[in-house]
Amino acid sequence: MTVGHLSIDGRTDDPLGVDDPSPRLGWQVNRAQADWTQKAYQIRAAGSATDLARGRYLWDSGKVHSDAQTDIPWRGKALRSRQNIVWQVRLWDARGNETPWSSPASWEMGLLKRTDWDAAQWIEHPGRQLGDPLPIFARAFSVDTRHGSKVVKARLYIAGVGLHEATLNSQAVTDEVLAPGSSNYQLSVEYRTYDVTRLIRSGANTLGVELGHGQALVTRSVTNPAAGRTAPYSWWQSQFKGNGTLAAPAAPGDTTVKVSSVSGYHVGGTINVDTGDGGDRLELRTITAIGTAGADGTGITFTPALIGQHAVDVTVTGSGNSLASTDPSAGAAVTPRLIARLELTKADGSVQAIVSDHSWKTSLGPTTTNNWYSGSDYDARREQPGWNDPGADLRATAKRRDGTAAGWAHAGIAPPPNLTTELVWRVGEPVKVADRIHPVSITQPAPGIWVFDFGQNFAGWPELAVDGTVPAGTTITMKPAESLAADGTVNQASIMGGGNSRGTNVFATYTTYGDRHGETWHPRFHYFGMQWVQVTGLPEGYTPTAKTITGLQLHAATPVAGNIKTSNDRINRIHRMAQYSITSNMMSTFTDCPGREKLAYPADYLQPFGSLHRNFGYHAYLRTMERHLAEGQSKTGDNIGNVALKAPVYDWGYTGRFGDEINWGNGIVLVPWFLYEVYGDTQTMARYYPQMQAFMNYIRTQKAGTGADAYIVDAALADWIAADNTSGRITGTWGYHQIADRMSKMAALLGHHAESLEYRSLAANIKTAFNDAFYNNALGRYTSQGNQDTTGATQAAQALALDEGLVPESERQRVLDALVELVYAFQPFGGGPHFSGGTIGLAPIVRALMDGGRDEVLWDALQEDTRPSYGFFMAPTTANPQGLTTLPEQWDMGNSKNHMILLQIEEWFHSGLAGIRQARGTAGYRSLVIDPRIVGDLTHVEGSYQTPQGEVASEWTLMKGTFRLKVDVPPNTTAEVRVPRGGRAPLEVPKGATFRRIEGERAVYRVPSGTYVFIARDMHAAQ
Repeated sequence: MTVGHLSIDGRTDDPLGVDDPSPRLGWQVNRAQADWTQKAYQIRAAGSATDLARGRYLWDSGKVHSDAQTDIPWRGKALRSRQNIVWQVRLWDARGNETPWSSPASWEMGLLKRTDWDAAQWIEHPGRQLGDPLPIFARAFSVDTRHGSKVVKARLYIAGVGLHEATLNSQAVTDEVLAPGSSNYQLSVEYRTYDVTRLIRSGANTLGVELGHGQALVTRSVTNPAAGRTAPYSWWQSQFKGNGTLAAPAAPGDTTVKVSSVSGYHVGGTINVDTGDGGDRLELRTITAIGTAGADGTGITFTPALIGQHAVDVTVTGSGNSLASTDPSAGAAVTPRLIARLELTKADGSVQAIVSDHSWKTSLGPTTTNNWYSGSDYDARREQPGWNDPGADLRATAKRRDGTAAGWAHAGIAPPPNLTTELVWRVGEPVKVADRIHPVSITQPAPGIWVFDFGQNFAGWPELAVDGTVPAGTTITMKPAESLAADGTVNQASIMGGGNSRGTNVFATYTTYGDRHGETWHPRFHYFGMQWVQVTGLPEGYTPTAKTITGLQLHAATPVAGNIKTSNDRINRIHRMAQYSITSNMMSTFTDCPGREKLAYPADYLQPFGSLHRNFGYHAYLRTMERHLAEGQSKTGDNIGNVALKAPVYDWGYTGRFGDEINWGNGIVLVPWFLYEVYGDTQTMARYYPQMQAFMNYIRTQKAGTGADAYIVDAALADWIAADNTSGRITGTWGYHQIADRMSKMAALLGHHAESLEYRSLAANIKTAFNDAFYNNALGRYTSQGNQDTTGATQAAQALALDEGLVPESERQRVLDALVELVYAFQPFGGGPHFSGGTIGLAPIVRALMDGGRDEVLWDALQEDTRPSYGFFMAPTTANPQGLTTLPEQWDMGNSKNHMILLQIEEWFHSGLAGIRQARGTAGYRSLVIDPRIVGDLTHVEGSYQTPQGEVASEWTLMKGTFRLKVDVPPNTTAEVRVPRGGRAPLEVPKGATFRRIEGERAVYRVPSGTYVFIARDMHAAQ
């Protein structure tokens, strides 16, 4: 038996750059004997493996009597910037047996204070215009390793806005892509810590960085007619903030400046005075008041006072709004800039630091156009070979491939996105290339047009490879799509939206430089959703092969958590579709779709979270999402406490129908709850408790009604994309109860007992109001007006009440029967049964039927091919000849064809068919339930899930009347196993299983950790 899988804040990959001063630790036990339980643990940690071995500890917990394996707080010495921590753990079981010490794991602290960046400054390409090529940066330096000064440790701390790609001596510093990730740049920019020790060489070195726009700068105004980019598509555009000149000179000691325009500045934001001439005289100040423009106006007032003299007509700019209110602050345009610090620690203890400043060189690179949505254009003739090699030529006269001068110049000093912008560690896993997908077919629907079919919709890059016969100056266009047109060319309608006013160009182009050995390229500063790629521009007579285009699948490197496999091809196919929909929308943040919008709508990932977390582990990733939600919370005005419809909020989302929505903004409460419920984490709820309270107060004071409606909330989006919509008063009030109930439970966990009672009372009042307003006693179902009306009795209305525990116990069977009746009766296009729920209602429909033992209803709905159904998605069409390979946004397959909000049936596959779930009212999967459902024509199901304690697995077969169930229960957990009883033949029960009771057609047993096989005979029909 060994202890392993050591984790810190949910990460098991020995992370660098941790900025949590009190991280939470965890571990698992491997190869334990049956019935193994933990009774105590001991942690010891040191600054290095050597110190750990020699007993020079930063922390020795001593023997702690506890069965906890997760959420263990660091209680050692205060952690410092850059500090390395090597730690291990040993355990004692219930018999007093002691495990060996685990193999050491480690993490390294990042730069915890702004001052740790020391002389590093934000830098940019001075004078770069919006439509210019993307900038590249280089810093040449020398390392003297004589006299025992070998470099023993090298760390690169870097943040590029919007995206960076760094190299050292022409070698990539990481396999991460699309770094550092999306953010509200007015409040935070993620930075990275890279171990570059292996890349440092004695003598000359060159650090190179390329920047992309990412989501920091999105505009339709930059075109490139030479590449065919005349109408760039984007769902939204960045808002350009204050930009003008001084209308009068400014002197040292001034706290107000006269400016040519006061538009686009924000109180609490930043005014950047004198940004020209490379930023030599730049001063940044926090705005306290905004007056009128012009030399005779009242200008902009700030603090503290200016230090230098600034002449009339010098450039003045402003930041975005750090306080939000109703302003989509994350959408403030931020032009490319970076901050970096390279630290080389030598054997003698000395540190050589290379920081971003004027000494860096910058040039305009080969990426001539870059748009997060529309794509990019790359002209390889503009490359300067060796620009990031040791001893690179960084003179202005250095030559590109086409013979033009690279124009290297000193970098300019740039302001940060805002003085309120903090550099933060990304807790969630980085985005990486996960797979290389090869085309399954190539067609030529017209001369010069080649269409590559990958056979699978996914998110990522098309990688182009051409041989040496393609001449220099050939521009090759790669156009992604999720669908085909009738003539066999690609149809891009589903990856765009909003009409032609938002643009029509989505593609990438590569212009060759004429290498006789061939050329390979893929985009790096955006990504596409695609199943097909249409290629044009190849020379006449050039016939592509399957190697010409390869798909590089991208997604966050979150750990695989579980899987499901059955004897039914349809279920297996839906599961595969769901998995690809999840990975396609799991980038630096969750997204709604990999084309079209690419935005993090909380409901899109939280309502199906019961399905999502069974496929991938989000213990670390959700922490990052909670930071985004907190940054998307209004901090001033009447809107204070509200959380935007999406976070980061780039376009709109605080007011109107598409904003101010309880079941989207409630993510700020639900994320900490799910982190606790699934992973046992209490740190996140403690850290964000004030923000959660602020949201609750906003809902209570601004969204709940008055008088008879005092506990009713009307949700504008209701059950978004439902086939049969439910009253927003029902979905809103359901959501109000949900967060009041969870807040009560979290307050109790945190020791806020008075507040817990207050939230519990609120939840009780909401429950009463919900039933008074919506339950129709005569019908035995929930309607839009309760006893006053019979309309609006949708599937979702019944399921929301059942799933949330709002139905009086005496009425549950009536409401469940009503739900079943509604599923079979819903036949808008014939056939049936059908689900009708949407974003809010579908998961509760699935859970209510599963919990009510009506699995045959779920099975019957899955067999249906008429709309709305999963079979409808899989049917061949002109647009998708083999049917969809991911799940779409809508039941009618409108809009995106790669979404997560309709994959909620996946929860039944894991919790119902495989039967793996945790006991109701428990957390962290310490108490398991194994309750497989034999339904339809299934003869075999196997599933597994990686709990915080280890893997739980269930596999059953039904052959010739014999049901065999094998269960694996991880150490330090228990399980309740529910076994179908079959006929008169007695069950074969394994040693260690304790009989508890009979429930209907199931015998219920309790088992500790271990492997168990149950056998029931005379099973002749699904139960």
